[in-house]
Amino acid sequence: MKQLARHLMQSTDITFDNFGETGTLFTELLRARYHHFIETRGWDLPNTRGLEFDQYDTPESIYCTVHEGLDVYGGFRVTPTTAHCVNASYMLRDAQLGLLPNLPLSILDEPAPQDPAVWEVSRVFVSDSLSSHNRMRVRKELGESFARLARTWNINAFLCLTSVTAALLTRRSGLQISPAGPRFEAGGETCQAYHLIVNSGGSQSQVA
Repeated sequence: MKQLARHLMQSTDITFDNFGETGTLFTELLRARYHHFIETRGWDLPNTRGLEFDQYDTPESIYCTVHEGLDVYGGFRVTPTTAHCVNASYMLRDAQLGLLPNLPLSILDEPAPQDPAVWEVSRVFVSDSLSSHNRMRVRKELGESFARLARTWNINAFLCLTSVTAALLTRRSGLQISPAGPRFEAGGETCQAYHLIVNSGGSQSQVA
């Protein structure tokens, strides 16, 4: 199991505006996503040259990665629910509209929001190469990253699509999660959409 040095682990937010400083790290994030979702989980996702990406990886998304140097141990993507690129908006809404055949139309209990203060969370992962203790450290760092993003980008609410197993583990990192839709099978895992509540210094960011 990989051991992390506490003083070297850091969390970095990646945007298309700071690619001059984070471009190489972004490539390693896509490489880590390929390993986690395609090689390890066996998901059928778009990829090339060992990098995983899809139609939602656009300048409207922001990425958070927990890493030591260029070794990526966890991350996620957030996309505003107002996003629009060619024929895509964001994953949960496009699924509800029937544009993603591998996801159910009933993925959300309510109509998918289109609100600049509501953002979708996707591609959440923590490396399986870490010890259980270090995986918890990474989850805690990711939880703190949600709170930081909420403050920085004026995000009042999150919707998250993830596996039920990952959701249960996320609760241990200090985040509050409640179902936003029914469970379904995808990529050999039981998945579900969730409302995500972030406790940030006494205030909360949440899906209403």
